[in-house]
Amino acid sequence: MKFAIFLQHYFPFGGLQRDALRLAETAQAAGYSPTLMVSTWDGAKPATIPVIELQTGGLTNHGKAQRFTQACQKQLADFDTSIGFHRVPGAPFHFCGDACLAERFIRSGKSPLAKFLPRYRSQLHNERAVFGTDAHTHILFLAKKEIEDYQHHYQLNGTRFTLLPPWLRKPDTFAETRDAVRTRLLQEIGVRDTDKVLLFVGSNYRLKRLDRIIDALSLIDESIHLAVCGTDAFAPIQRQAEALNVSARVHALGARTDLPAWMLAADLLVHPSKRETAGMVLTEALSYGLPVTCTTCCGYAPHVAEAGGTLLSEACPPEELAETMHQMLSNLTHLRAQALQWSANPELYRTADIILAKMRQDADRP
Repeated sequence: MKFAIFLQHYFPFGGLQRDALRLAETAQAAGYSPTLMVSTWDGAKPATIPVIELQTGGLTNHGKAQRFTQACQKQLADFDTSIGFHRVPGAPFHFCGDACLAERFIRSGKSPLAKFLPRYRSQLHNERAVFGTDAHTHILFLAKKEIEDYQHHYQLNGTRFTLLPPWLRKPDTFAETRDAVRTRLLQEIGVRDTDKVLLFVGSNYRLKRLDRIIDALSLIDESIHLAVCGTDAFAPIQRQAEALNVSARVHALGARTDLPAWMLAADLLVHPSKRETAGMVLTEALSYGLPVTCTTCCGYAPHVAEAGGTLLSEACPPEELAETMHQMLSNLTHLRAQALQWSANPELYRTADIILAKMRQDADRP
């Protein structure tokens, strides 16, 4: 089976980007021939999987996205089947990593006239072309809560979509023990083994509400530290931490290639995001036995609850977050065991196989 994966921008630390590459790697290991079609690629390219950078140009972000969509549509006939991680009308499959734009318009309170602006007009056009009643694209959803929004606006027939299980991969193995990994990483940031370490992972600090964690940090024990993995501007967070006298307990790590080691070493993943279609980082943390707390806004929040984590309210005031962190840090042995028990379910590692089986059926269709 020769198929295309359409992804506008690739960068190493994006959840959607990592999913697209993992699908390509799994497909190639199964004997298929995937090709990654992108507009830009940031980082090292896979050694054995073709990556084609389509020269699409454009002056604005929505213009670039629309040109990429059009370029992808011209490639459809060259493959047995294809899947869009970017909305490509006409592609047989769409991996739904974005919230419903039509619903977001309602919740944001934007003026109805905004739909006629070039940016939103083109985005809504593509959304209708992929999800609307005249489309034939099969939608692969990551979270149940997203299905309701798309069904409300586009009357999706039940045969046109599949709800995927959370996409886990087998956790990395380490030559060192967890205690040794923890000691090594905590020494790197000047933290004692006896202290507790919260982990934050994200590249959009405002959306993920890192500032809320800083507020909560000022309300809890001084032996609790925060390790921040991400590439957003840190200066505003640093100023906030200094104003609250917690800057010595906040450690900016930047983008890390050893994130699995930090998940193994940390005590609690904290993710008070305003919006998250799924949240691969949540389930990845659980696979390392790292307890998780996140808001109910996250698509994978039900899985976090199943694995023993605590769900935060959508508003998530600092007092609620501080109390949740205190309670969870007081019960780590039990919470770690629950996380590992949940992530041991073999059904959680079949997502790529499910996608490829559906694509195989499409490619074999006369």
